Amino acid sequence: MFQQIAADEPPPEGCSAFVVIHEKHTCKTNEIKKLLKKATKRPRPYLLKGDHKFPALKEDGPVVVLYAEMGTKDFVKFHKILSEKAQKEEIVYVLRHYVQKPSSRKMYLSGYGVELAIKSTEYKAVDDTQVKGANETKEEEDEEEENDVQGFLFGKLRQMHPDLKNNLKEFKKHLIETTNNMEPLKVWELQDLSFQAAARIMSTPVYDALKVMKDIAQNFPIRARSLTRVAVDKKMRIEIEENQKHFHEKLGIQPGEARLFLNGLHIDLDFHDPFSILETLKLEGKVMHGLHELGIKEEILSKFMRLHIHPTDNSYALDIRHSSIIWVNNIEQDHSYSTWPASYQELLKPSFPGVIQQIRRNLYNLVLFVDPVQEDTGAYMKLAELFYHHNVPLR
Repeated sequence: MFQQIAADEPPPEGCSAFVVIHEKHTCKTNEIKKLLKKATKRPRPYLLKGDHKFPALKEDGPVVVLYAEMGTKDFVKFHKILSEKAQKEEIVYVLRHYVQKPSSRKMYLSGYGVELAIKSTEYKAVDDTQVKGANETKEEEDEEEENDVQGFLFGKLRQMHPDLKNNLKEFKKHLIETTNNMEPLKVWELQDLSFQAAARIMSTPVYDALKVMKDIAQNFPIRARSLTRVAVDKKMRIEIEENQKHFHEKLGIQPGEARLFLNGLHIDLDFHDPFSILETLKLEGKVMHGLHELGIKEEILSKFMRLHIHPTDNSYALDIRHSSIIWVNNIEQDHSYSTWPASYQELLKPSFPGVIQQIRRNLYNLVLFVDPVQEDTGAYMKLAELFYHHNVPLR
């Protein structure tokens, strides 16, 4: 596999060993320092599960991948430099075995052995309704210390190396996570499992968060046991609960549900397929391009795209409730309209087409936004005066 990855890079010509530092290649040791200076500005490489990493506590530095054949002089030359930098926690050193000229002779296996382990399929009735107390939990922890984890007795190791307590804890955690045993969980262990999964994802570096989320989602039954040991931050729990409450009140989304929104538009996956979503993306992209050409950018552009405007509706509405608007008459309160009926039932009576029913309610309003200095204003004012003198039921 590593041989194929090295061939796809591709390797520099005439180099039996080379390094890749964030998409930059070199087979010269004196260029490593130069490529490391601006490595963080380039995309970080994707590391595989089977990659051989040089042991280090920090994994947030620049990633240096060495492609070389072990035992060669070039490998020793690169390994000496990279291992020293990895020990100083300056880089993340990854080795991938690469042979420049692989042999054409095929390798044959003489045979292999298989062990068939018969597991117990006996059904056992266990009462999980009672939550364990503090004493029982402590006894269980002591029992776990006595049991080995993949051959390691961590209770003994902590006694022999008390200064490596944190490292041993991380190593034990790693062994438990990589174990594929699906043990049954107690009822009280399932209460905060979703919060613990979120805490595990948030605690990982940003560039690995998506990979960890994918691993937990695809291998949840196997990872559930290790998730029960994750401590959940109180602030994180409160924030998640507030988000769930907000989504439920504003969007009607229950915890565990998912919805797709595109610029504020709800995309119902029961009625949309990839082709209709693509058409929606094209339309939204065309609108965004038009707004961008008008000089509307960044946050203001996002606000414009979230406005609920129907593209086929050419009408517009103005808020006439502002205190700056001065009304000439008030149909509901003025004495001149006191003889008019106030019941809404008048709207149901037959009338001539185009005639407004005389009802003592401010149902129909005429608001003029004018500049008194302009000559065109006089025509609008005469029209309003005409309505007023002929007792048209218009405020």
